[in-house]
Amino acid sequence: MKRLAGFLAACVLLAAGPAVAQEKATLRLNWLIYGFHTPFYLGVDRGYYKAEGIDLEIGEGQGSGRAVQVIAAKGDTFGLSDGASIVNGVAKGAPIKAVMGIMDTTPFAIIARADSGIKTIKDFEGKTIAATAGEAGLTIMPALLKSAKLDPNKVGFLRVDGPAKIVSVLEKRAEALLGGSENQPFILEQRGVASTVFNYADYGVNTMGLAIHVHADTLRDKPKLVAGFIRATQKAFMEAEKDPSAAIAAGLKIKPDMDKDMALKQLNAGLKLVRSRTAPKAAIGFMPPSDWQMTLDLMKEFQDLKTDLPANAFYTNDLLPK
Repeated sequence: MKRLAGFLAACVLLAAGPAVAQEKATLRLNWLIYGFHTPFYLGVDRGYYKAEGIDLEIGEGQGSGRAVQVIAAKGDTFGLSDGASIVNGVAKGAPIKAVMGIMDTTPFAIIARADSGIKTIKDFEGKTIAATAGEAGLTIMPALLKSAKLDPNKVGFLRVDGPAKIVSVLEKRAEALLGGSENQPFILEQRGVASTVFNYADYGVNTMGLAIHVHADTLRDKPKLVAGFIRATQKAFMEAEKDPSAAIAAGLKIKPDMDKDMALKQLNAGLKLVRSRTAPKAAIGFMPPSDWQMTLDLMKEFQDLKTDLPANAFYTNDLLPK
């Protein structure tokens, strides 16, 4: 009987397949957890990363620029940052590279009060937009004004710090604010103010939104780890597209005080930005070369970026599933 029991146990182990050796890895987010981050937690919760041999720990961030610095210093394995921060970092010598697009369409937008009378982009002439000095959306605003054929002398700006932008619109000191289409509209809605969103990308001004980046040494020495992370993340975001509520539920396990309804709205809005307008049917993660080129060109023209590096110095699609 003992021999039979041992034989049956061995059969069960063989049927289950060999255990996948796990390698510890960390992901540094670009900011505090919000709705759009939850697919990463869904991937952890459902074991997508473990299936690739990755024991993943996710940490909240303090901005895209900080995530670039952390990955450059090998403080974490993977980072999530906006394209402009990646370009700035690499141009200044940070040994990192983007390996997967998470938000190929920029979330940059002008968010206007619905009761402001602003119905078209042309209606911003004679109106005031709340903005923070130095924010990326403000820096490349001249490109939007040019593309939308707006007179820059007729568009006013109220310079305030970040949190005051929402307050300025709520108090009607400004008719609109600069922000992200996957975030601020829902904060305004929560405060009882409906809004109309004007996306930069709708007017031909697109910079890379968010991308996963790694240290050059990781890319060189651990390509299987990076490729496995990409596959697991791809699957997590595909499942989030099918069932956004499941992603939010996974996020709530980590951050129970997250506003469930707002997080779901943020996620649904963000999922619309995952693929680029230039490649709407591409696989999740693919980064169109033209989007990186536009990011580079806009930064050189409007943000005084000094670099001779070509666009493909900042990213690679080579590790995406074929």
